[in-house]
Amino acid sequence: MFNHLSKRFYTIGSKALKNNMRRFAMRSMSTQVTKTGHDYSIKPTGDLKQFSKAPILENFGELQYGEIPEPLKYVRPFEQTTLSNGIRVCTEGFNSELAGVGVFINAGSRDETLDTSGTAFLLERLLLKGTENRTGSELVSEIENLGATYEGKTHREISSHTLKVLKNDVSKAVEILGDLITNPLLNENAFEAEREVVSQIHENNINEYERTTLQASHNNAFREHMIGQPTRGDRDNLPNLTIDQVRQFHADNYYGDNIVIVGSGNISHQDLVDLVETHFASLPKTTSATKNNTERPIYIPALQMMRDDEMYNSNVGVFYDAPSRSHPDFYAFELLKRIFGTYRLDKNAEHLNDVAKQYNALHGMIGDLPDVTIHNSHYFAYSDCGIFGNYFFGNEVFTRQMNYCGMVLNTTYGHYMNDVEVFRARNKYYNELLSNEGVISSLHDIAPQIFYLGRRVPRSEIAKRIAYIDAYHMKNLCYDWFYDAEPSLTNWGPIEGISAIGSYKYIKNHTYSTVTNAHHGLYC
Repeated sequence: MFNHLSKRFYTIGSKALKNNMRRFAMRSMSTQVTKTGHDYSIKPTGDLKQFSKAPILENFGELQYGEIPEPLKYVRPFEQTTLSNGIRVCTEGFNSELAGVGVFINAGSRDETLDTSGTAFLLERLLLKGTENRTGSELVSEIENLGATYEGKTHREISSHTLKVLKNDVSKAVEILGDLITNPLLNENAFEAEREVVSQIHENNINEYERTTLQASHNNAFREHMIGQPTRGDRDNLPNLTIDQVRQFHADNYYGDNIVIVGSGNISHQDLVDLVETHFASLPKTTSATKNNTERPIYIPALQMMRDDEMYNSNVGVFYDAPSRSHPDFYAFELLKRIFGTYRLDKNAEHLNDVAKQYNALHGMIGDLPDVTIHNSHYFAYSDCGIFGNYFFGNEVFTRQMNYCGMVLNTTYGHYMNDVEVFRARNKYYNELLSNEGVISSLHDIAPQIFYLGRRVPRSEIAKRIAYIDAYHMKNLCYDWFYDAEPSLTNWGPIEGISAIGSYKYIKNHTYSTVTNAHHGLYC
């Protein structure tokens, strides 16, 4: 009976199926039937509500290709004047109760030699110890009475001395800076005292984890050039320095053609020009000295292991060869730096149930390594060279994985870059351009552009440049610079596991797409 019923239902089902297929075939071949396509896209069916996401479904709410935020279309007025002794005076005015004045010198640790390493940093500190017209205590007291903030910095190619003052004290600020730059005392007693202070600063390097790792990364990548030497100088050379070497460095590099003076905030351009002409007139236009180390630094891929088993955590720096400030890819690398971003365990992973929910791909990887607590992306661009990479800080257990994280996405992005990553980084860049309202930060933006490019690059131009950079452009950029490239790796701390690797080829293999998964090499 059951066999009879099953055969009956099968027969009926078969006949019904055949009839349906016959009708469908006849209908498909009929010329009188109009075939219509179906739109399966998500579209609003009625009036949009206040918090409807319909407008952002197509491109995540991103601006159209090449468009920039409306506020970035407006720039501050910028003026530049070159004085008779070669000093370039630049101003960028905007409404503020404050004003900033900075003296920038196109000289730094790159202009030293192995015998004079550390003179630029010592000179920066000695300038505030007294001039021919003021003692060191008088200088400090005068700056404090103005309510001003003084800051001196020595970098590899540029040194700076800045003052932030109230808008009515600009003339006094220029007069103080002019006295510092043109009439430094540079006496023997102050030099000996400051050398002891610098020695203590060197002793504290072991507590400045990221800064020391980055200095070592420069040395690892440019070990055959002075640009790879520490900006504070070689600590072993400090006892050999003399006051005459510091004076000679000042005489060789502090001249008109080598100086840019920048003012920002509530400041008049013509007033600043007149003040600079008065207080910096004694500086010569040029000097007979030959500039040191003008040859282009050669990037050297290498492994540098600084093992210290008494430390609790490891520091890792993974860096690649990168373009200079004047290279066409400069702003694309600035955008790439924001794609990698920064990571703090307490900020980026504290309230996540699943690290895969991170919008940042690198943060998603680091989130699987619970004791990797800090990550920062860095791009150091100079006049004729540069390095790009990432710094990691975490427990020694994850030292190998931190090195892997510094290479895997660089290569992976050479094959695929997500649009969302670019949108996120681009908007972060826009926000940074909009929030750069400080008088001192403006000075540090303007001066390097004058030295490296010979002009001011307004924020509207920067925004427009990155608005035309899409995921396809970034994919090609990463492929050109990182795929099958030679990274330079620096490890510092309890790094027994990674320092046992003898061959650079073992590291180099991670720059190919075939080994950028978790089953290979350093991640295991």
